[in-house]
Amino acid sequence: MTSISHGQKPKPRDQQAAALRLKNNRLGMNIFQASWIMAFFALIVVNWQLRYSYAQWPPMGVQPFELLLPSLATLALVSSTLLVQRGLVAFRGAQRSLFSLCWRLAMALGSVFMVLIAREFATVSQAALATQYGLTMRLMTGFHFVHALVILCLLLVVYRRAVAGAYHGGEAAGWAVEGAAKLWHFVTVAWVLFYVVLYWLR
Repeated sequence: MTSISHGQKPKPRDQQAAALRLKNNRLGMNIFQASWIMAFFALIVVNWQLRYSYAQWPPMGVQPFELLLPSLATLALVSSTLLVQRGLVAFRGAQRSLFSLCWRLAMALGSVFMVLIAREFATVSQAALATQYGLTMRLMTGFHFVHALVILCLLLVVYRRAVAGAYHGGEAAGWAVEGAAKLWHFVTVAWVLFYVVLYWLR
């Protein structure tokens, strides 16, 4: 779609095409999120199957994972996704400075989440790694970490383009910002599910 300058009025046909493209983008994103969350659910099911194949969970001789670091990581990620959503609202309202602030803070908190989860991944005890308890934890956190890293990089790219003025011409032209925000929300929901399964269900 050709971008529309501030002084140029869009034609009705252009508006209809833009509205249809936005509708299709949103539908595609919803289908993607619904289908991809199944991969995360599959890992949860694997965790449950392994959990019930043991007499106790965690297995005898293995200490349960500590809650402090993953809880702080979860708090950082949830705060980050709330800031991304606030930034999206600000972007739609042409509050570019507020958008910039919210997304910079969101990306910073997202980076904190990544560091904490990387540390959690790296410090799994040898006793835990000798069992499915530690191995599935590494599989699940590693799987999520890769997705979060890719989408965090996407947030950065979209942020840079947005502050450079790349998205003009109304809601449809700003789809990249909305799409990136929705993907970050997806990362957050997926992690909260993993967090509950890995750290709270004993």
